[in-house]
Amino acid sequence: MGLLSPLTELDAVNEMLMSIGQAPVNTLAVSGIRDVNIAKAELAKVNRFVQLYGFAFNTDDDYVLTPDINGRIGIPNGVLRIDPMDPRANIVQRRHPTAGLCLWDGANLTWTMDGPVAFSVTWGFDFADLPETARYFIAIAAARKFQKRIIGSTELDGYNKEDEEKAWAILIRDERRSRDTNSFRTNPQLRRAYNRSGRSGTRVTG
Repeated sequence: MGLLSPLTELDAVNEMLMSIGQAPVNTLAVSGIRDVNIAKAELAKVNRFVQLYGFAFNTDDDYVLTPDINGRIGIPNGVLRIDPMDPRANIVQRRHPTAGLCLWDGANLTWTMDGPVAFSVTWGFDFADLPETARYFIAIAAARKFQKRIIGSTELDGYNKEDEEKAWAILIRDERRSRDTNSFRTNPQLRRAYNRSGRSGTRVTG
């Protein structure tokens, strides 16, 4: 009995190409094909935007960062959003004049931290590193935006919107299984997006 392979970036781009009536391609390695390049860029943009919501698969709570020898805490690579676990702390991300993106203590107006700080960190992963439910939703959402950008067909948009709403519902169902109910309810972005999808269709892709 054969097993299904996870959705790949190539599969997603081909889904986007077929949404505008273009033939699929065998590889993404060949540059210079206009529609393929636009599809890849749109897929990357939607991937980043969706992950900004902060799901169980890309969010770590109580992630401790330690200051360097200068007392500064740099932003790790791949971070989309970072918030201190202590709601009273006024620590935000800013660009240091010489050290790149670091954390700024707004309460004390300093780059210097007294010790390790625990954060809630939302990471941005490559498409291939996402769970299947997230890949599927991102592929469908990107295909819809791609079709609207290239063709702008209202008939095709109506069809893809229905697919997008179903894919979002599956992703949220998976998210609720991954988190306990209380944690899900305390995430205001996911809760608002979920409620919107139930009333008038998903709007998570802007």
